[in-house]
Amino acid sequence: MSIGIIIDEPKNEEEQLFFIPVATEEFFTNYWLKASNELQLIWVPIFKTGIVIEKEDIPVITKELELVKGWTEKNIINIDIKKCLKKRINCILENLPKAFEKENIKLYVG
Repeated sequence: MSIGIIIDEPKNEEEQLFFIPVATEEFFTNYWLKASNELQLIWVPIFKTGIVIEKEDIPVITKELELVKGWTEKNIINIDIKKCLKKRINCILENLPKAFEKENIKLYVG
């Protein structure tokens, strides 16, 4: 299983193909949740069970993702794992706002 971001209730083929990968379930549990617990985050842990997010949620989610990225830099020793985490977080940070360029879009993370 893996965790990703898709458009909730897509209206066309382009929206159906939209996908931002987050992590495999194992990777998410071992690293993302560990960071979330240590940082006492609210949104990131919910990604595992699934949640619909809207445009107004982006600032707080972005802040939490930046905190996870900072945690990764300080706490992950394995360079490959560190690179992978930071690459995924950067991809999410770059693509999340693009998804909301259209009106009435909601995203599902899970």
